[in-house]
Amino acid sequence: MATQVGIDAIAVHVPRLFVDLTGEWANVRASELGEASVDALIGKVTTGVGVRRMAVPDAHEDSATMAAMAAIKAIAAAGIDPREIDYLAVGTETTVDQSKSIAAYVLGMLERFYGVALPEVSTPQIQFACIGATYALEAAVSRIRAGENRKPYALVISTDISRYALRSAGEYTQGAGAVAMLVCEQPRLLILEPGLMSTISQDERDFFRPNWSTTAVVDGKYSIGVYLSCIEAAWKGWLERYQERSHEQPGARPDHLLDYMLFHVPFPRMAEYAAARILGSTWREAADPELLAALPDAGEPHDRAAWERKLAKTELFRQTFAQKVEPSLSFGRNVGNIYSGALYGALASLLDWAATTETDLSHRRIGFFAYGSGASAAVWSGIVAPTYRKMAINLAAELETDAEGGRRVAVVLAAYERLHSHRETELDLAPELQARLRGGEPLSAAETQELALALETQRVRVRQPDPSIVAPHSEFALTRLGTERRADFTDWGYRYYGWIAD
Repeated sequence: MATQVGIDAIAVHVPRLFVDLTGEWANVRASELGEASVDALIGKVTTGVGVRRMAVPDAHEDSATMAAMAAIKAIAAAGIDPREIDYLAVGTETTVDQSKSIAAYVLGMLERFYGVALPEVSTPQIQFACIGATYALEAAVSRIRAGENRKPYALVISTDISRYALRSAGEYTQGAGAVAMLVCEQPRLLILEPGLMSTISQDERDFFRPNWSTTAVVDGKYSIGVYLSCIEAAWKGWLERYQERSHEQPGARPDHLLDYMLFHVPFPRMAEYAAARILGSTWREAADPELLAALPDAGEPHDRAAWERKLAKTELFRQTFAQKVEPSLSFGRNVGNIYSGALYGALASLLDWAATTETDLSHRRIGFFAYGSGASAAVWSGIVAPTYRKMAINLAAELETDAEGGRRVAVVLAAYERLHSHRETELDLAPELQARLRGGEPLSAAETQELALALETQRVRVRQPDPSIVAPHSEFALTRLGTERRADFTDWGYRYYGWIAD
C-alpha cells in the first residue's frame, strides 16, 4: 500500500487592516467610477463580485511577513518542533525581491523567533500567478512520496498582495493574506490521493505584471474565459485518471464522486461561474434522463455562457452549489483576492464551516480546482482524515473585526490610499525639486534637465516604510530597507525583518 501523504495542519494570516467596501469607500467611489448610485456600486461589489471586506497590508507588512506569521501559526497548530522541517516552499506572485526567495527571508525570521538554526532546510520560491502555491504543494508531496526528505515535515506557504490601480474596475478585487500548510506522511487533516492530479498549461496573456509595473495588467472577460476552459480541461483529465483507477464507466454522474468542490477564488462569484462550467459539462454527459430533463436544454447550447447562466438559476444547480461550494467562500468574501492562497483560503473556510455547523467531514472527498493566469490549471483530490478535528482552524480569530470582538480594524479611505501609493524607491532629486513635483509647480529649464537626467540614468534612492496605521504588535515586521553602498559593505535595498513583541 502506498504511503499516505497530505496536509497535516493549515493556518491563515490576514492583515489587521481592511477596507469596508460598503462604507466610505463606496460613498466616494460611486461617482468616481460612474455608478448610478452608491447602492448600485455596493450591489455590484457584494452581489456581482461577492466581496464585502478587502484586506490591506499595513506599512510594516509585506508578502514575507505574512508568510512568516502564517508559518508560526501552522507550526503551533501542529504542535511540532520547527527543526522537524527540512523543506520550506513559498508560492507567490508578489515577491519582495527579484532574486532572493521569500522562503529564505521566512527561514531567517523563523530561526530568530524560535532561537534555532535551520541550515539544512531547502527554501525554493515557485511563481506562476495564482497556481504557484499549488505547484509548491505538489513538489512537497512528491518529495516525501519519493523518500527524499530527511525530516518528517515540509512547510508550504502561499502569500500574496493583490494590487490594482485606484479607481479601476479591479480595485475592489484586491486583498492580502497568507496560508501555511504542513505536509507529512500519515497526515491528520487531509490525505492527497496519488496518481489523480491533472494539469494543463498554455501560453496566454489574460493576466500579467510587467517588470516595470507595481500593478497587474488584466483582460478581465478574456481571463475568465481562459480560467473556465483550463479548469474544464484539467477536470476531464482528473475524471479520466479516476475512471482508469476505479474501472468506472463514463456517464455515471462523476460529480457525485466529490463531496465538496473548492475553486481558486479571485472573487467569490467566480466560484459560481466555475461550478456552472464543471457541473454543466459533467451533467450533460451523464446517462441519466431525469438529470438531463432538469437542465435548461438537452442540446448543445449555441451560446455556452448564456446556457450556463440559465443553469445557475436552476434548482438543481443552486442546491448542488449550496452543498458542495458555498461552505468554502467565507474567506474570499471577507478578505478579497490573495492570489496563490485563494484556493487554500477556501479549504480553511470549509473546515471552519464544518466546525461551526457540526458537520462531519471525515472520509469526505474534496476536489481542488486550481488556476493561475498565463495560464495553468490543476485538479486533484483529497480525503479528509478521521483525525481532522484535532487540527481544526479557528478562522473567526483571523476574520472578525474589532466591532465583532476580533483583531481587524477598518481603515479610512485616505490612509488606505496612502498605503496603496507608497513606493520603496523614489527619484534621487533635491528636496526642493521633489516638493515642486509633488505640488505640480512649473519647473525651470535647469530643473527639467535634472529631472530628465535622473529618469534617464534611473537614479533612485530607497524610501523607508511609512509609519504604520496600527503599530505592529506580536508580529513580524519589515523594520527597514538597507541604504549602504560602500566598497566594504553593501545592503542597498536589502530588507530587514524583526519580531515586534509590543
